[in-house]
Order: sequence, then C-alpha cells, then structure tokens
Amino acid sequence: YNVFSNPRDKIYKEQDKQYLDKKKVALDESFKRLETQLPELIKTRQCENINSVLTLQLGSMRANMEYLTAGGSPGYGDFDESKPAWKKANAFFQKVVDIKVAATSKKFDQAAVAYQKSLELLGEWKKVVNY
Repeated sequence: YNVFSNPRDKIYKEQDKQYLDKKKVALDESFKRLETQLPELIKTRQCENINSVLTLQLGSMRANMEYLTAGGSPGYGDFDESKPAWKKANAFFQKVVDIKVAATSKKFDQAAVAYQKSLELLGEWKKVVNY
C-alpha cells in the first residue's frame, strides 16, 4: 500500500458508490432526527434535549455533508468553498448553530425561525448536490 499511489491503481476511490452510500445512510438518519425531533423540542422549550439532538447523531452530519459536497474526503474532493454547493452547505451549518445558540439562550422563537430557515437551506443543498 502506498498513500501516494498512482491514481489509476489506487485502492481508495473517493467516488466509489460504497462510500457515498454509507454517507447517505448516515445523512438520512441525521435528517430524519432533524425533521422529526427538533420541532417538538423547540415547541416544548427543551433546550438540553435540543442540544443533545444537535450534538449526537447530527454531530456527524457536517462531515458527511462535506464529503458529498466535495465529492470525496480531504485531499481527494473539491473543497473550493466559493462554489454554490459549499455556500448552501455552510449557510445550513450556520443555521444549525443558530438553533443551538438560541435554544441555549432560551430564545425559542429565534430557534424556531432558524430551524425553518435551516430546512429551506437543506432543501436547496439537496438540489445542488443531487441528493
């Protein structure tokens, strides 16, 4: 094994379907939790549970979204953050952080607004990356 192997002979192929499928399965679970658990937690003002949801399963969501956005892992993918897919992903990540900050500050109206905007941005990101 050579980490600097010839691209045509290399073992790891970042665009291989098995890697993309694994990331998509994890993302599906993250999106399910985002869409099903957070609205009720925000509505019932459960700041600790909001924080828990955003840091457990959703903690890996960013890395998985970055993998799909870049088309591979660091060193293999396209990490040019000026591209539309990256702008959508980063805007979504910021809204997720805004939810957490607002909930921690017990500003649940702001958390609800950030949540709705995050869903819009997530939908836009899915379209851009053909999710």
